[in-house]
Amino acid sequence: MIVDELTGQVDAIRTRAQQLVGDLTPDQFALKPDHTKWSIAECLEHLNLTAATVQPKIASAIETGRRENVTSTGPFSPGPLGKLLMWIAEPPPKFRLRAPRNIAPHAEQTASAELMAEFMRFQDGWQKLIQDSEGLDQNKIKVESLFPGLPRLRLAAPIPWMLAHQRRHLLQAENVKRSITNQPLVAKA
Repeated sequence: MIVDELTGQVDAIRTRAQQLVGDLTPDQFALKPDHTKWSIAECLEHLNLTAATVQPKIASAIETGRRENVTSTGPFSPGPLGKLLMWIAEPPPKFRLRAPRNIAPHAEQTASAELMAEFMRFQDGWQKLIQDSEGLDQNKIKVESLFPGLPRLRLAAPIPWMLAHQRRHLLQAENVKRSITNQPLVAKA
């Protein structure tokens, strides 16, 4: 995927998240539709924890690629596994997956402003990784395993996968908002 397309996706995610939380009260932000579902705060916390885990690994792969001068203009492909991960993550959800413990939201209540500020900082991080990866051979450079049991991925896979993952959980949060404000639910993003 090209830099402009990925950057546009990050911009759309920023806008969507701001619209999501813009008119929420603190109670609505933390409210779960039922005990089996995440609150809007938990959806955003999960995205923040995921970015905190994944972004350093992508940055390390980029740094290695720069140091070793592994360059190319593309085209690049996320590969079969990357495509599968993107398909799984892209909304609407095909099935539910349990979040690994290290990226599952905590029960603590976090202020919406603080959580959103952190979310926006991670969006800055995605933007930087997209820019920093430009000119590198994203088919040859490998990113270390992002989660236990997952093999290394081509550099072309993790960013589009994580942006799809963000869209999935923003849709989840939007549906929570609809359910707690009695608006109709939406199946697609």
